[in-house]
Amino acid sequence: MTLPPGEPRRSQTLAIWEGLLAILFINWSTGMVMTGYALWLGAPPVALAILGALPMVGQMAAPLALFFRGSRKDLSANLSVFGRGLFVLALFVPLMPEAWRIPGLLTIAALSQFILAPVNVLWTSWMADLVPDQLRGRYFGLRNGVLGLVGTLGNLAAGSLIDATGKPLGFLLVLGIAVVAGVSATFILRRQFEPPSVSTPPRLAEFVQPLSDRRFRGFLGFVVLFLGAVSVGGPFVFPLFLEHARMTFTQVGLWTVIAATCGLVLSPLWGRLADRIGHWQVLLFSSSVAALVLPPLWLAGGPGQLQTVWISAVCDALAWGVSVLPLPTVALQSASPEKRNLYLVWYWMAFAVGGILGSLLGGALGNLHAQLKLFPSPYHLPILVSMGLRMVAVYYLWWRIRRDKRRAAAVRP
Repeated sequence: MTLPPGEPRRSQTLAIWEGLLAILFINWSTGMVMTGYALWLGAPPVALAILGALPMVGQMAAPLALFFRGSRKDLSANLSVFGRGLFVLALFVPLMPEAWRIPGLLTIAALSQFILAPVNVLWTSWMADLVPDQLRGRYFGLRNGVLGLVGTLGNLAAGSLIDATGKPLGFLLVLGIAVVAGVSATFILRRQFEPPSVSTPPRLAEFVQPLSDRRFRGFLGFVVLFLGAVSVGGPFVFPLFLEHARMTFTQVGLWTVIAATCGLVLSPLWGRLADRIGHWQVLLFSSSVAALVLPPLWLAGGPGQLQTVWISAVCDALAWGVSVLPLPTVALQSASPEKRNLYLVWYWMAFAVGGILGSLLGGALGNLHAQLKLFPSPYHLPILVSMGLRMVAVYYLWWRIRRDKRRAAAVRP
């Protein structure tokens, strides 16, 4: 295929600009702003667990991407407009009867995530055609780093606005801007070049074929285990900061800026390293940081004792700035070009299963606080259990890597 002049570099650059707007919607509709809004509305721990897991649970709709017809660009843009635009309904939740507010907010957030889920498959497959295999790690490392910094500068601005204008007005202003930014990003998305592609709905035998790939099956097991462990405690980190450590929204925004600034430096470097030594090795290191370093630093903080919380912002860049990067890339590398969408669908479904199981456990653990009172807040126990499960996931990944190496050595002449 002959590419138009300037491609694919032009579209790679546009993808970064598009991401700068999209990340504001993603961060503000799923991160600290949404958590604070839910807390203001009176969300109990189980609702916070569900809310935090919805981005993962929504990926159960990812297989729909295999059955859509037409341009990946048009489908991605149209679904993005609909899913992000729907979120404007969240602005009217305070007008509902009090008993309906949390269920209403969760319903709106869930519908938005389910509509957006197929975009992850369509967009990733599209970008895989635009970014050569040998450059994929460094390109997405750069893009993720830039988006992380811009998104968390947005968090700082959002936190300052909420603290300055008060609640709920601050939340409503930020969420309204998020919808505008998310919808606006689709106009840039439509300007990118899309290489032609042909897809047909898979038959059942074709659909389950990736599960016969032993290495990929092991990868899916890690995804379920690790992301399930993350979703047990992850939704409670910002509530821990806000309610137990008594941080302001501006301080939480500053925390995310520190993490993103470090990520901007580290992500491209780790992307290049992943291209050299392999994404599995980078994934093992980053998930180890997420398991062994971050939870103790979060839990050591408290009112007036934020030193470890600030340190965790730096370590956060080592964990999530690196571990998020290799996961879809490993899925892509496991498949031939014509089967990329299928492998991506299985990755996102494993992502969803982990989120569902983890959120159920996390919500149950959070509610135990009312009876046990073993810890200073309802958020300590889920984070502790999350840490233990993350360690199990890291050990499993280490064991899989060692076993695959032994098998490779055994068949080598």
